[in-house]
Amino acid sequence: MTNDTCGIPDAALIRHSAFGFRHFFLILAWSLVSFTGAFAGVFYPDGATTMHFAFEGSPNGDRPVVRPPAIYHADDGFGFVDSPALIGTARGVTAPKYFRFDVNLPAGTYEITVTLGGAREESITNIDAENHQPMVQAVHVAGGQSAVKTFTVTIKHGAAGDSSLEGDGRLTLEFQGTNPSLMKLDIKPSDKLAVRD
Repeated sequence: MTNDTCGIPDAALIRHSAFGFRHFFLILAWSLVSFTGAFAGVFYPDGATTMHFAFEGSPNGDRPVVRPPAIYHADDGFGFVDSPALIGTARGVTAPKYFRFDVNLPAGTYEITVTLGGAREESITNIDAENHQPMVQAVHVAGGQSAVKTFTVTIKHGAAGDSSLEGDGRLTLEFQGTNPSLMKLDIKPSDKLAVRD
């Protein structure tokens, strides 16, 4: 069910999306082990190579919408971390100063594409990845507008018990600035070296 006044799905829908993504990550990991360069998922079964997350719009069969709170759980494979001020709207997610989004990924290098903006007010967004590495600097987006940025990130898996941001086996993206805002996130494997925008 969806709250018709704001377009935000209830907890059951969020958990349904999380259930789907749990299967996505199981298939993804199996594909990477079994087929060199392969990348598959339940939401994109026809050979697509990009993992999509939408934070705006209405849910549909192949692009679930992620809404706050959607707190990160290892079993779900994705979610927000340490983001108590996060706000979800029909145009995306935003916070006064900071929020963080994590995704479980196999070790490797990935191309990350973000669609920023969507907030009513102007947003200024900086993005750090993994061990607080700056990837995107001071992107100004006018109220109601959007901007697309792309960068590459290397995901590492540390030794057992390694909980550092650089060795925890998760993509960690920190969004900060003035009204930092996010509408979409796309992730796909890359053979490039890690490069910021």
